Amino acid sequence: MRFSEYKLYFGDIHGHSNMSLCGVCVGVDIKKMDVFIHASCVDEYLKYKSLKPEETIDLFYEFARDKTKLDFAALVDHDFSMSEGMWKLIRQKAAEWYSPGRFVTFSAYEWTSYAYGHRNVYFLTDDAPIFRCVNYGESPLRIKGFTPRDLWNFLRRHSLKALTIPHHPPITQFPVDWDYYDPEFDRAVEIVSYWGVFEYYRNPFHCVTSDNLPRYFVLDALERGYKLGIIGGSDSHDCRPGRNMPPIIIRNGPKEHVLNSLSQDFVPYFLINPLGTGLAGIYAKELTREALFEALIKRRVYAVVGDKIELEFEIDGHLMGEEIVVRDLNYRPTLRVRVEGTKEIDRVEIVRNGEVIYRKFCKGTQVNIKYVDDFKPRRKYNYYYVRVIQRNGSRAWSSPIWLIYENLGRLEAEFDKAYNVLTIKNSGGAELRHVKIGMFKEYFLNRTGVPKILEKTPYGAFFWVERKSIDEAVLRIRFKSNTPINFRGRLEIRGFEDYFVKPLNFAIVKYGGDLFTDDYKGYIEWDITPSSRVHRLDVASMKGFDITIYIDPFKEVYATAEVFQDGERDLAHTLLHETTVKEIPFKIPINEPKENVVEVEEIACMLPNTEVRIPFAEGTKYVVIYPFEKGYLRLRAEMVSLA
Repeated sequence: MRFSEYKLYFGDIHGHSNMSLCGVCVGVDIKKMDVFIHASCVDEYLKYKSLKPEETIDLFYEFARDKTKLDFAALVDHDFSMSEGMWKLIRQKAAEWYSPGRFVTFSAYEWTSYAYGHRNVYFLTDDAPIFRCVNYGESPLRIKGFTPRDLWNFLRRHSLKALTIPHHPPITQFPVDWDYYDPEFDRAVEIVSYWGVFEYYRNPFHCVTSDNLPRYFVLDALERGYKLGIIGGSDSHDCRPGRNMPPIIIRNGPKEHVLNSLSQDFVPYFLINPLGTGLAGIYAKELTREALFEALIKRRVYAVVGDKIELEFEIDGHLMGEEIVVRDLNYRPTLRVRVEGTKEIDRVEIVRNGEVIYRKFCKGTQVNIKYVDDFKPRRKYNYYYVRVIQRNGSRAWSSPIWLIYENLGRLEAEFDKAYNVLTIKNSGGAELRHVKIGMFKEYFLNRTGVPKILEKTPYGAFFWVERKSIDEAVLRIRFKSNTPINFRGRLEIRGFEDYFVKPLNFAIVKYGGDLFTDDYKGYIEWDITPSSRVHRLDVASMKGFDITIYIDPFKEVYATAEVFQDGERDLAHTLLHETTVKEIPFKIPINEPKENVVEVEEIACMLPNTEVRIPFAEGTKYVVIYPFEKGYLRLRAEMVSLA
């Protein structure tokens, strides 16, 4: 294995000092704060309560290097409250504490957008300018400010060697807007911190100090096709990076609060992840900035929480974080995993495309695994990563290895009108199974726009379907009111191949904002209030969802919806397209393939470079083929007009 070329280093590149307004390092006056503090730290906090904020920077680096024996660390204080002088001092301190071969630091800050989520920005050098999420002196609680794209454009314009790493992506207090992704700068994501574990929705160690949004977790980002390495960090605010238990627990919410009916948890104080602090493991050739930065860019990194578990993961000589382009469709990847735990290992799991495909229960502190995956890909984009769990709860997650397949199955269709024959050929390198060919007199894609009644009606619940293509539709749901009206309800989608939920204009707040749940199997619930005005960014009088639904064109797809407006079923103000519904619950047709169909043929298996000839029925105007190809993220269909 090529890991022999590298050394493993552990560190924490996500910590704060009292230069952040939320810092709780030694130097704050605990008598003026609503906190719980560990008895062993009381005297220290009382003795040094007059310590200046800038003096806590040295405390942070000293603790990382000398107390928790970390190899590297980065201070990422918040941008919006950071003056140019403060940014200059932070870069100066990073330079002073950098000691190649002993201890590595990075100049960095936290881009603290409430509207678009939090990203830590790391620089290779100590001379980079800062680009805040809002202008200095303004608050991201009051204005949306700049977008992540503005940040990336700034970094490019100044030719800066930088990384932007999002963290705690699903929490409703600061959710990451995953519509923004830049593969040049977003090279990794923080999967674990004091806040909790963000691997997948409703994992056993999810964040309890905020509500959580489905479709915002790390797995959701990977399933979008994003190539993100995986790291851990503490997100500590106490100048004690790398420590599993903070000395101080602060109230992290208002005394007067309202909870959403779908909230899973509520704690008024910042209760940390019980597993402890997250850390990043980096495989680099030497302990220098350049070597660690190169490893972060290459995604040769992984995350741990609780203990410094050693983890190696490779596929046929490709290390974690790398990409394999597969042209030989007979290729079967051989995965190798080596784990050395600090305590007894409970199990090691291999995850492919979000699903556990292999699990080994263990005994002892060491394990070696060789696994050959004999599978036939249904899409071009595939990824694997490893999850390690010790008996004491400590965990590790490798960065993924991506397998991108070329020349998968793809069909070509030719029509011979003279003989009324359709010729279909598989020009790809992989077989396609259960290929359905449908002949239609008409096929309406129903490219409906926004219902006109939406503008005319002052309040209500509005549902409509827009057909984007032959195998994709969007169910749009809007809840509208100029005064606070609470909309609750549920949706059950049936017959889909896949779907994705995007919330719109939700109130971004720790607890008591807008919320939805999703079982990823077609069942969605919501509790949403337009015009709720829970804070200054919550100004929308219309909120809701866009649900993208991927379709087998030959299957019936529909949804059943039930909606309550301030606790009542309001038929007069619940509309499907332009018409009020007659009953609640009500059915929403999404795909009705039986209409206008002339004939359907099915081919059990089409091998590469084979073809079939099918006479098409009289009156056929359109031919629909599914699956037509194995696309990047899913099977795709094609519709061809004979006109």
